[in-house]
Amino acid sequence: MGGKNKKHKTPGAAAVRAAVSASRAKSTEAGATGEAQNKKPVSRPAPAAAASTREPRVKQEIKEELGKDLYMALQAFSFKTKDIEDAMTNTLLHGGDLHSALDWLCLNLSDDALPEGFSQEFEEQQPKSRPKFQYPQMQATISPPLQPKAKKQEEDKIKPKKDEKNLEVNMKEWILRYAEQQNEEKTKLQDAKEQAATFKLEKNKQGQKEAQEKIRKFQREMETLEDHPVFNPAIKISHQQNERKKPPVVTEGESALNFNLFEKSTAAPEEEKEKKKEPHDVRNFDYTARSWTGKSPKQFLIDWVRKNLPKSPNPSFEKVAVGRYWKCRVKVIKSEDDVLVVCPAILTEDGMQAQHLGATLALYRLVKGQSVHQLLPPTYRDVWLEWSDAEKKKEELNKMETNKPRDLFIAKLLNKLKQQQQQQHSENKRENSEDPEESWENLVSDEDFSALSLESEKVEDLEPVRNLFRKLQSTPKYQRLLKERQQLPVFKHRNSIVETLKRHRVVVVAGETGSGKSTQVPHFLLEDLLLNEWGTTKCNIVCTQPRRISAVSLATRVCDELGCENGPGGKNSLCGYQIRMESRASESTRLLYCTTGVLLRKLQEDGLLTNVSHVIVDEEILQKRSDLHLILMSATVDSEKFSTYFTHCPILRISGRSYPVEVFHLEDIIEETGFVLEKDSEYCQKFLEEEEEITINVTTKAGGIKKYQEYIPVQTGTSADLNPFYQKYSSRTQHAILYMNPHKINLDLILELLTYLDRSPQFKNVEGAVLIFLPGLAHIQQLYDLLSTDRRFFSERYKVIALHSILSTQDQAAAFTLPPQGVRKIVLATNIAETGITIPDVVFVIDTGRTKENKYHESSQMSSLVETFVSKASALQRQGRAGRVRDGFCFRMYTRERFEGFMDYSVPEILRVPLEELCLHIMKCNLGSPEDFLSKALDPPQLQVISNAMNLLRKIGACELNEPKLTPLGQHLAALPVNVKIGKMLIFGAIFGCLDPVATLAAVMTEKSPFTTPIGRKDEADLAKSALAMADSDHLTIYNAYLGWKKARQEGGYRSEIAYCRKNFLNRTSLLTLEDVKQELIKLVKAAGFLSSTTSNSLEGNRATQTLSFQEIALLKAVLTAGLYDNVGKIIYTKSVDITEKLACIVETAQGKAQVHPSSVNRDLQTYGWLLYQEKIRYARVYLRETTLITPFPVLLFGGDIEVQHRERLISVDGWIYFQAPVKIAVIFKQLRVLIDSVLRKKLENPKMSLENDKILQIITELIKTENN
Repeated sequence: MGGKNKKHKTPGAAAVRAAVSASRAKSTEAGATGEAQNKKPVSRPAPAAAASTREPRVKQEIKEELGKDLYMALQAFSFKTKDIEDAMTNTLLHGGDLHSALDWLCLNLSDDALPEGFSQEFEEQQPKSRPKFQYPQMQATISPPLQPKAKKQEEDKIKPKKDEKNLEVNMKEWILRYAEQQNEEKTKLQDAKEQAATFKLEKNKQGQKEAQEKIRKFQREMETLEDHPVFNPAIKISHQQNERKKPPVVTEGESALNFNLFEKSTAAPEEEKEKKKEPHDVRNFDYTARSWTGKSPKQFLIDWVRKNLPKSPNPSFEKVAVGRYWKCRVKVIKSEDDVLVVCPAILTEDGMQAQHLGATLALYRLVKGQSVHQLLPPTYRDVWLEWSDAEKKKEELNKMETNKPRDLFIAKLLNKLKQQQQQQHSENKRENSEDPEESWENLVSDEDFSALSLESEKVEDLEPVRNLFRKLQSTPKYQRLLKERQQLPVFKHRNSIVETLKRHRVVVVAGETGSGKSTQVPHFLLEDLLLNEWGTTKCNIVCTQPRRISAVSLATRVCDELGCENGPGGKNSLCGYQIRMESRASESTRLLYCTTGVLLRKLQEDGLLTNVSHVIVDEEILQKRSDLHLILMSATVDSEKFSTYFTHCPILRISGRSYPVEVFHLEDIIEETGFVLEKDSEYCQKFLEEEEEITINVTTKAGGIKKYQEYIPVQTGTSADLNPFYQKYSSRTQHAILYMNPHKINLDLILELLTYLDRSPQFKNVEGAVLIFLPGLAHIQQLYDLLSTDRRFFSERYKVIALHSILSTQDQAAAFTLPPQGVRKIVLATNIAETGITIPDVVFVIDTGRTKENKYHESSQMSSLVETFVSKASALQRQGRAGRVRDGFCFRMYTRERFEGFMDYSVPEILRVPLEELCLHIMKCNLGSPEDFLSKALDPPQLQVISNAMNLLRKIGACELNEPKLTPLGQHLAALPVNVKIGKMLIFGAIFGCLDPVATLAAVMTEKSPFTTPIGRKDEADLAKSALAMADSDHLTIYNAYLGWKKARQEGGYRSEIAYCRKNFLNRTSLLTLEDVKQELIKLVKAAGFLSSTTSNSLEGNRATQTLSFQEIALLKAVLTAGLYDNVGKIIYTKSVDITEKLACIVETAQGKAQVHPSSVNRDLQTYGWLLYQEKIRYARVYLRETTLITPFPVLLFGGDIEVQHRERLISVDGWIYFQAPVKIAVIFKQLRVLIDSVLRKKLENPKMSLENDKILQIITELIKTENN
C-alpha cells in the first residue's frame, strides 16, 4: 500500500484475512456489516394523526426511487442479482446507501464473485495494455510444446472443436502481439540505421561498429518471431484475404416493426411462401406538388450523403417486386467496414414510392434522434413518427419486464423496513424506561469521590456533628487560635457576612490581600450552620481554590483553628480537602477545600449538587436549587462585574492589614543599589542600527562634480526617548533604563538588591523574610543555583527555599516555618504565593512583574504556558504580601511607566485558552449546544473560537458530526483533565498496552523538550541529539534519551545521572519534571478506568535494556498518530545529485508546503512517506517542529474520515490523503474503524471490562506491527 502515485504490494496479508473474519463475526454487534458511518438513517414515517394523506405517499415514492437508483447502480457495476438483493437487505434496512452496499459486497463476497475491478487480486494484475511478445520458453502456459508432425496431426484429428477454437484465439492473440512487437522492432531497427548513417557522416568508426551490431541484433530478433510454434504464416495470410473478400456490411433489422432489412437473393422458398400467406401492409404515399414543394426523401438522402459522407458513393436503390407491389433495398456505404442496408416491410403501389420509403428508413437510421422528419413530405413524415412511437413503446415494455423482479424486491424491502422501524421504536421506549445497572459515571464517582460524605443522598442527622463542634470549641487550641482570628480584618465583618447570606443567595466578598477571607468566611458559615440552626438539614460547604497547594494549606489552617488534632480528613475532623489524585475527607467532614477540577467532576455526576449547601456554581443551577447559596471571594476580580452578572447581588468589601507597604520601581532600585549595566551583559538590549542615506558632491580634476550615495549607520534609541520623569535620576540610571531588556528578568540585579538589603542603613536592621515572585520553575532553579554558588550567600545568615506546585509537601511546608533569629529567609515562588496562601513573616517582596499564563497556539492546536506581564490587580496583590507583621517594602523589577501600562485585570482564562475540554464537559453534562451555553458566560468567548473547538472535537472523533453529542471516545476524554489530543493518545496507549512510553511522550508535549542548546555550542548539541536519534522520530528520540537517563540514574546514582545529562545536553530539571508529569498522567488514566495490565508485559520490560523492537516502534508511532492527527503531511522526495549534499525536508500539508525545523532529527530526511508533526510555526517560512516518520496503516486506522472510491481502487482520508489498494482491503480498513469504535463503546458501557484479550485489538495490533515485515 502506498501513495496515490506509487503502488506497493499489500503487506500483512494474514492480519488482513483475520480482520475480514473478525469484521464478519462482529457484524451483529457493530450494526449491519459495512454499515456506512456518519450517514443519516432513513426517515421514519410521520404518525397518521399528524400527517396529511399526501405526505406518507410522497415519502413512500421517494424511498422507492432511492431503492431503484441503488439497485440500478449496483447492476451497472455488474454485480449479480442475488448479491445485490443481499447487500440492500443488509445495508438499506440500517440506513445505508450505495457506498455501504458496495462495502458490504466487497467485504462478504469472495474474490472470484466480485466483478472486474473489485477483486483483491489487484496487486497481481498487469496494466490493461496488451503484453509484449514473449519467446517460447516464457510462454509455456499459452503455447503447446513442440511435437513430431505426425503425432501432432493425429492429435488434431481427435481434438474437439472447442480446443480448435481456443487454439485459434491463442493464435490471434499471438499474431496481434507479434504485429506489435514487429512494429517495435522495426522502429528500433530504423533508429539504429539512422544512427549508423550519422556516425558514418561524422567518420566515427567505433560508433559505426556499434550501430551495425545493433542492426544485426534487431534483424535476428525479427527473424526469431517467425520461429514461434504457434505462428502460421499461411493462416495469417488466409485470414487477411478472407477479411478482404468478406464485405464489411452491417445489416440493420427493424425487429420492432417486423422489418427484414437484409434479404439475400437466394432466400429459401419456404420463407417466401410463408410470407405470401401473411397479410401485406400496403400503403399509398402519393402526394401532390401543391401539398409539398420541398425535396423528395430520395433526393434528401442523396444530398445528406454528399454533405456528411463526402468520400462515400451515392446511395444505391434496389427495387424488389412482391407480387404486384414494390419495396426497395437501400444501401449506404459509410466507410469500408461500415455499410448500412435497409428494406422496409411496408409495400407500395409503385417503385418510386418504394424508393422514397426506403430512403426515409435509411435517414431514420442515419440521423436517429434528430428532427429531420420535419423536412420530409407529410406522408413520409407520418410513417417516420410511427416508427419512432413503436420503438419507444417496445423499449418501455422491455424495461418494465426487466425491472419487474427489482420492483417486487424493493417493495418487500420497504415493507420490512417499515416493520423494523416500528419495532425499534417500541424497543426504545422499553429501554428508556429501564435504568442501567452500571454506568461510566458511577465508576468515575467511585474513583473520585469514594471518601466524601457529600455523596450521601439520605437526609443527614447534623446533631452528632454539632456535638463534635461544641466539644472542639472548648479545647485550648481552639481558644488560642480564636484570639489570632479576631485580629484579622475580616473578623469584624463576621455578622454582616452571615446575615447578608441569609437574605441573599449570592454574595460577592471583595477582600484585600491578607484580610483572612479564604479561611474565615467558610469558617463563619460552618459555625453558623452548626450552632444557629438555619432550619436546614444540609451542611456541606465546598470552597474552591485555583491551586492544589492553596487547598491543602487552607484546609490545614482551618483544621487547626477548629481544634482538630488529626489534621484535614482525620478522625473527628470537620474540615478536609480534595485535589487531583488525593483526598483527605471523612464522614464528619462538613467543609471541603478543593480545586475547580474536582468540583467540575462533581457537577458532571450531580448537575444540581443535591447535597451541597454552599459552593461556587453556575447561575443555571441556582434557578433550580432555591436552597443553594453562592459566595464569591477574591482580591483581584472586578467585583462590580460579578455583581451585575448575578442580578446585582450585594458586595461586602473587607479591608486588609493596616501596615503600609512602600513601593520601589526599577529606576529607584538601580539608583539606590548603584547597579551598572554593562554593554556586553546578557540583559542589555542590542539596538538595531538603521542606515541613513546621504548624497556627497565630489569635485573632479576637470572641475566637474560627481555625486555619490553613502549610507551612514545611525543607532536608534537615545536618552531623548526617555520620559521626562527620569530626568531626576543619574545618567547611569537613565542609561540602564534605556538599554535594559524589559522582557528578560535581570537575576544579577536581584542578587545586587538582596545584598543591598543587608548593607543599607535603611534595611539592614529590618528582620523578615524576602518573597521573590518569578514566572516559572526554570527561573526558580536558575536563581536558586546562583544563590547557592554566590559567596555572598554562603553564610548561615540566608536560608533559600523554593515554592512550586511540583515540589513535595515537606519542601513547601518549609516556606511557612519561621526561621531562627538572625536568619533571613528567601522564598522563591511563582504566582502560587499570590493568592490563597500567606507566608506570615514576609516583609520584603521582589516582584519581577512576570507570570506564565495558559494560552492557545493555533500552530499546534494545543495550549501551553507563555511568559507575560502581570496585570495591575496582580501587581497590587503581590505588593500586599509584604507587611503582614510590620511595615513592608515592595521592589518592582519594572519601571513606574510600564506599571501604568499594565492591564487592570488579567484576561479571563476562557478568552485565552482552547475550549475543547470545556466543550467536552458541557456535552458531558447534557447542557445543550456549547455555543448556546457559553454565550451566557460572564465573559463569553467569540463564536469562531467555540466553532474551532467543536471542529477539532469532531475531527478527532470525540463528538457526533451533526449534533452536540459525545461519542464513546468523547465520553472517555471528558474523564481526563488534559488536552483532548493528549487524552486521546493516552487512551489509545492504554488500550494497546504501551501506556508508559506514551505517557512519557505526552508529558513532553505538556511541558517542553529536555534537550538544551547552550549559546555557542549548537553544533555539539546537534551531534549529541543525532547520536540518540531513533526511527526518524523526534518523539522517540526524546523517549530514547529519557530511557538512557533512567538507566544512568538507577545504575550509577547522582554522579552518573549528571554526567549523562552533560554529555547529551539534557536538562536534568526538565527530566525530573517529565517523570513527575508522566506518573501523574498514568494515575489519571488508571483512575478513569483504563487499567493497562499489558503495559508491564509489552514495553515496560524493555526500559531497563533501553531497546525498542521494530514492532514496538511501529505501535508507538500508530498511537502518536491517533493523538496528533491531523497534523500530518506527505514528504516531497527530492533525489540529490550529490550524495554528500543534504537537502532540507519539505512536506506537503493540507494547508500547503512546509519545511522541517532545523532542530529536528528529520531536518534533512529524504524518503517516500508521511510525516507526523506536533506544531506548525511561521518565521521567515513555515516550519514543522517535533516530527515523526509514519507509514500508511496508522493514518488509515486512526486518521480522518475514510472514503472508498471503489472503481478507482483508492482510499481517501479527509479528502486529500490518497492510498491505492484493492477495494476489499480498503473496505476492511473502513470496517476496522467501526470495530475500534465498538470496542470503545463497550468499554464505556462496561468500564471494568478487560481489553487484554480482545480479539479486535489483537488483530489491529498485529496489523500495525507487521506492516513493514
